[in-house]
Amino acid sequence: MSAAKIAEHAASAGERIIITGATGNAGSGILTAALASPLISGVTVISRKPPYITHPKLTTILLAPPDYPEGFDVKEVPPSLLERLKGHSAVIWALGISQTQVNQQDYIKITHDYTDTFARAFSSLGTSSNPFRFVFVSGEGADQNEKGRALFSRIKGRTEKELKAMETDSFRTISVRPGGILPMPEHRQYMSTLLSVTWRVAGAIFNTVYPKAVIESVDLGVACVEIAAGKNGKGWDKRTEQGWVPNPVLKELAEELKRAGGARA
Repeated sequence: MSAAKIAEHAASAGERIIITGATGNAGSGILTAALASPLISGVTVISRKPPYITHPKLTTILLAPPDYPEGFDVKEVPPSLLERLKGHSAVIWALGISQTQVNQQDYIKITHDYTDTFARAFSSLGTSSNPFRFVFVSGEGADQNEKGRALFSRIKGRTEKELKAMETDSFRTISVRPGGILPMPEHRQYMSTLLSVTWRVAGAIFNTVYPKAVIESVDLGVACVEIAAGKNGKGWDKRTEQGWVPNPVLKELAEELKRAGGARA
């Protein structure tokens, strides 16, 4: 078999997935895990700016002028973008922002509206024999009853609930609820000095006192990639009736996979 055929066979053996939010704290760990995973043959990042790394598996689609001047802020996903995404089997939707960084209207738009618009569009990418998988990175404290005091609790919960209601035989959804996400050292260099130091101190404290409340970003990535790949139902079998997976279960899944040489191997 020629080298080209071997490469073609290797690529066909894995899944092609989409990642959003790849330059953020959660997304950078997810991207790192996806690129390292033998389950994944190709990663397409959809972003307003390029990710910080390059890799043979990685393709980037910039939602920016001139091709996509409205970015994520669209009422309908451009058909040209969907055409470029055919052949992908899943998305890990890690796009998000802290409620402290924007006003309420913008937080709802970024957290809920963008997710809803793209999920509805991505639902056309699957079939009943090979459903498209939508992995939504939510957060501990999300409340699907929308009675939480914090804005993020209500809006993340609303988004989870509406994604679950979108499920069909060709479109599956799952929400993951990480706790405090501890950034990779490679990502901390892009943070402010104060934020970087804060995370290092907080991580050391919580990992000692209350480890179930936090998760390393790459461990979150390992779990999310396994779930997105859809092999053997790992992760999917752990979701609640409401369609979400809590932080301790994400940590357990990541540890199990690392011991077995799974998604991060």
